[in-house]
Amino acid sequence: MIHNVSRILLGWPQMAIICILYSFAKFTVSQKTEEVPPLLIITFSGFRWDYLNRTITPNFDDFMKSGVYATEGLQPVFPTSTLTNHWSIVTGLYAESHGIIDDKFYDPIGTDSNINKTAIPVYQNKTVRHGNLLYDTGVEPIWISNSLQNPLGRTGSIMWWGAENSINGIKPYYHMPYGSDVDDKSKIDKIIELLTTHSDAINLGLLCFLEPDQTAHVYGPDSNEVTAMIEKADKLMGYFMEEMYRVGLLDNINIIVTSDHGFSSNSKDNLIYLDDFVDPRDYDIVHHNPVASIIPHEGKEEEIYKQLHHASESRPFSVYKREDIPQRLHYRNNDRVTPIIAMADLTYSFITNMSVDDFNSGGSSGYDNKYAEMRPFFMASGPDFKQNYSVKSFQLVDLYPLMCLLLELKPADNNGSLDIVSNLLAEYTEPSNDSSVLYIRILATTSCISLLLFVCILRRRRYLRSRFKQWIPSSWQEQGVQTIAWPVVSPRTTTSRPHSTQMPLMMDFTDSDDEF
Repeated sequence: MIHNVSRILLGWPQMAIICILYSFAKFTVSQKTEEVPPLLIITFSGFRWDYLNRTITPNFDDFMKSGVYATEGLQPVFPTSTLTNHWSIVTGLYAESHGIIDDKFYDPIGTDSNINKTAIPVYQNKTVRHGNLLYDTGVEPIWISNSLQNPLGRTGSIMWWGAENSINGIKPYYHMPYGSDVDDKSKIDKIIELLTTHSDAINLGLLCFLEPDQTAHVYGPDSNEVTAMIEKADKLMGYFMEEMYRVGLLDNINIIVTSDHGFSSNSKDNLIYLDDFVDPRDYDIVHHNPVASIIPHEGKEEEIYKQLHHASESRPFSVYKREDIPQRLHYRNNDRVTPIIAMADLTYSFITNMSVDDFNSGGSSGYDNKYAEMRPFFMASGPDFKQNYSVKSFQLVDLYPLMCLLLELKPADNNGSLDIVSNLLAEYTEPSNDSSVLYIRILATTSCISLLLFVCILRRRRYLRSRFKQWIPSSWQEQGVQTIAWPVVSPRTTTSRPHSTQMPLMMDFTDSDDEF
């Protein structure tokens, strides 16, 4: 009896349900079983793609052989400036989309009277504080995704531009703010400490070195001083690799080494005097080298544009109204872009309200990103990358979806693509929306279980009805006794049956009787 009842309860439909639930649970658990390697992004600001050919760089060379690299660097975001491109790396967005449109810019919409609406980089003035107004524009830098999507997601930032701001109420788990008095080796020691602190180790690191950018601004990118900075950067890379090996991290972490932009030389012989074409009393200028951001005074926009456009026909610069900026620059669709911008040709600089003697720049970034001189270098190594593999070039904004893929994060809306960077990976599968896949699996599992339960109920109902018919004595049917179809329940009736007839007891049934 017990054996047969158990066979009813654990027939093939029930066993199928158990198998489905087990498979679903196993799939869900397996998604979290495999450990995702941590990711570290390192930038050497102003490190042009061809600097590696200038001098001996054994540590960079070894790193490239162990991983992947771009033979002609990356195409940065326009303008090819420090703050703009550091923000593009962590958001995957063009300047017009994330709003950090240059190292220095003006926000006409901001309403906080306590905030200076002109964004001045802190490396120019350490007392400047903008709060979150200029950065919190609705974008989602990768440390927010890392924090929200990964219960153990922690981001450590060492002087990464923009990371000092609270975006959507979230900052990196740790942030070392800008300070030129911090030794570069101390930065490396700190990021390794953050990666190896077992109680609250970070899984995403952002590390920024300020050289060779600062030296190139003073002496120019082709100077011996910059060559010395390239060699210093290579030694830092060697120290970093040794320390990573010492703590046992070198084979278990993905590392991307890149830069924000390249560099071009400047000269006093290549100056463009804006005062020769337009009256400086008719406009305000926010930024003037090599992109002049001009805000005409009321009623002067058309006059200033025509004057500059006429001058550009014979001088080495171009000028645009905001709405006419070439689409390839992805720069015109933001209110922070001034009504008129003028773009100097490579190696040229604008000056206004100053003499030649006051101009002291040896080099600059910020030029049109079509110039090869503006391209930063790129290399990466780690368990998820191929070895000694190269591509020609790709866009800097492609780094963001690559970073999300390495951390198994769902990327926010961005301008990047995996078309090229996916070739850098040792193994690559098309990313899917994990939450959608999970919902579909839950829905499919629920539907299967419901269907099987429905089948079970129907089969059991049919089985019990057939058994009940076998229990009814033939004498009842001959006397016209009314029966009720099992298992419908109805109020007790007064219908009686002959007392001489006894309901037979349910007997053990054979395998042939079992429909389950």
